[in-house]
Amino acid sequence: MKKPLFALLALSIISWLGSIWLNPPPQIDVWWLRSEGMNLTGILSFELMGLIMLLAVRPVWLEKPLGGLDQMYRLHKWAGILAISLGLLHYLLKLSGGLLHQFFSRPPRGPRPEFWLDALRHPAKDLGEWAVWLLGIMLIITLWQRFPYVIWRVVHKILAVVFIVLALHSLVLMPHSYWLQPVGWLLAVTAMMGTACAVISLSGQIGRKRTHRAVVSAVTPISTNTLELECTVSGAWQHQPGQFAFLRLAGWEGAHPFTIASAPNAAQTLRFSIKALGDFTRQLPHKVQVGDVVSIEGPYGCFIGAASQETPQVWIAGGIGITLFLAWLEALATQGADAPTATLHYCVRDAQDAIYAPRLQALCAELPSITLKVHYSAQAGRPTLAKLGIAPQNGQWPSIWFCGPNGLAKQLRHELNQQGMPALHFHQEAFQMR
Repeated sequence: MKKPLFALLALSIISWLGSIWLNPPPQIDVWWLRSEGMNLTGILSFELMGLIMLLAVRPVWLEKPLGGLDQMYRLHKWAGILAISLGLLHYLLKLSGGLLHQFFSRPPRGPRPEFWLDALRHPAKDLGEWAVWLLGIMLIITLWQRFPYVIWRVVHKILAVVFIVLALHSLVLMPHSYWLQPVGWLLAVTAMMGTACAVISLSGQIGRKRTHRAVVSAVTPISTNTLELECTVSGAWQHQPGQFAFLRLAGWEGAHPFTIASAPNAAQTLRFSIKALGDFTRQLPHKVQVGDVVSIEGPYGCFIGAASQETPQVWIAGGIGITLFLAWLEALATQGADAPTATLHYCVRDAQDAIYAPRLQALCAELPSITLKVHYSAQAGRPTLAKLGIAPQNGQWPSIWFCGPNGLAKQLRHELNQQGMPALHFHQEAFQMR
């Protein structure tokens, strides 16, 4: 996730430095520093906003190089937080002019050369200020995880309109000299690309070509807080173990992503195991029934597709994260594929929560190279490397594949880092909508 973000920031900074090299200032004072600070923060914020818009339309061609849609959404989230922070800093630098006047006299300005976009300068300034305030509000409700998703989703949709406003603001107010320099070309390309993505978003075309009609064929409560939903998909559908899809019910608040808990099959049935973790999932048992028509967008993700046959491997599933490995085991058992040598750690609170233990035991019995271990935190405490028995063998760390709560992932990563395991050995399915 960090590499594409740093690459974009580096490209933007180099382009900005190039503009200074091509047009060196006659003198460097506090006013020039303020002006260039505004230029740099504006450029960085706008380029990150362009990246956000590109990732928002879920381009399939970016999944593999970025490690799957879950990693793309992580990049989308942190690029958004950084873009809004830089946008707010840009606005604060603008407001700092009044304070600087109290201490530093401003050199007289020469006449501004005429430019064909000058008629839009005042509207672009005003709209830009409103956009910054909207972005600030967006940052707050994004970080506030308790904010209702249905409202957050609508507000998040407005981001497409905000980008179009910021594109106008950037192109109209950027220094005229930028139009003949790489920094200006970069901003123009970002404005065109981002605006195209905004139109796709506002017109409801995101994922349209990958959306399939499906019929609910079974609704089965498998515990007090977990529902198993089975759907039969129409049309050409093909997925791989470990992928997920966006499920949308008629008249509901929008699409939600769920891991596909079943292996590919000729009947084109998909099974989703859905745990009640929010408003949508808590209400689901009362809202869906057999025969309902739903839409399924996908499949997305390449988590297991990236798994090599290198052994040994360690698979760690926390709670409902087991569904990813359940689909993987089913595929290995039904397709007769060569299974890697792996240890599957199923981490749950207690025996009541280990709803898939019998199914996992049956599948692992058919796959002798895979060992199942179930861990109960109520008895043994939170899983750690020592409790899971994860350690280097003959000086080499195993390949670790994780799907579960982010808090557990952070803890295990921290322990592994302290013991010197390279980060490349830890693979995490990290999908979050916000």
